[in-house]
Amino acid sequence: MNLNDLHWAVVVGREGSLSAACVTLGISPGTLSKAIARIERATRVKLFERMARGMRPTAFGEAFLRRAAQMDLAAEDLFAELRDLRQAHAGVVRVGVGNGLPDRWVRPVVQTLVTRGIAVELSGGMTDSLKEAALRGDLDFAVLGQTGAPSQGLSWRGLTEDPMQPMAPKGHAMARPRRSVPWSELSQARWIVTGRTTATFREFEANFAARGIAVPVPSVLSSSSGREFSLCLALDAILLMPRSAVREPEVQARLAMVSPVGGWSSKRELGIIWRTGAYVGPGASLAMEQFEKHIRSPAKG
Repeated sequence: MNLNDLHWAVVVGREGSLSAACVTLGISPGTLSKAIARIERATRVKLFERMARGMRPTAFGEAFLRRAAQMDLAAEDLFAELRDLRQAHAGVVRVGVGNGLPDRWVRPVVQTLVTRGIAVELSGGMTDSLKEAALRGDLDFAVLGQTGAPSQGLSWRGLTEDPMQPMAPKGHAMARPRRSVPWSELSQARWIVTGRTTATFREFEANFAARGIAVPVPSVLSSSSGREFSLCLALDAILLMPRSAVREPEVQARLAMVSPVGGWSSKRELGIIWRTGAYVGPGASLAMEQFEKHIRSPAKG
């Protein structure tokens, strides 16, 4: 069975339509249709049903795609390792960077890689989207914050505790030094929180529920990344930020901590994830080592 055909079938299953897969792959519908037909002849089963909109895997197709996706990733790892051995250098490193990860950690790692002739592809995003990208093989690894155990299929190297901290613009009524704010007041404040499917939002809900307080409706639910800080200032709202980001000079200059009575409960940890069993090339290994060095270093953190 042709590895290209296998990869193309996986993309059709992921995209859900022949046309979308053609755009992703940069090939014609006729070429892709012939590839699917070749696989169906080889396996003697029908893989996809054509629907009014898109294509849906049959029961045989679902079983095929589960295994094919694993084989596709293994082939990608194989070619990446051979490429590194043939070229005798680390190639390109694809790094996922979680929202809020401070520049003071990202910048020196990228500088080290580039000065050694290693190209870097950075992808930002929420924790869930970066995990999915790592599982698909789109990233070599990602540096992000999470709570609880790693997702199935992903390996995790915890580096430091990085709990969330409520912050508000300096001058905000609830951002006063040495003053603990009642939860009843916090429930009436404006909040900016990440999307409902995120661990941060679940933590937000749990903190109020644990005090028997109705969970407030956030003024802004944001998964846009990078805009929360400016919105916090514009709306005079409370924003949940990782403790590591709180130490950034711009944040310290513009925001102050909000201290709920009894404290804010957060078990968030910062670390590195990568697909279990994936090939980790020399460039990716170096990048992971550099992130660990800078994040663990008291002088840097």
